[in-house]
Amino acid sequence: PLPINVDGAIGAILADLGIDPAVFNGFFMIARTPGLIAHVTEEQTRERPMRRIDPVNHAYDGPPPRTLEDK
Repeated sequence: PLPINVDGAIGAILADLGIDPAVFNGFFMIARTPGLIAHVTEEQTRERPMRRIDPVNHAYDGPPPRTLEDK
């Protein structure tokens, strides 16, 4: 079986309903809105306002910079 996430399930339902795939992203964003609201509420009620992340104390640990070849 092919595992799918919630976006895949929503996309399958929308496709079965005959909705244009061009508007699927809007439905996916609507599905994420309650979680975003919960995060904002948590930040406003539990965290210090506008806490600063000092860039000196945090370093990037991803892959090194690279250049792309011109086409």
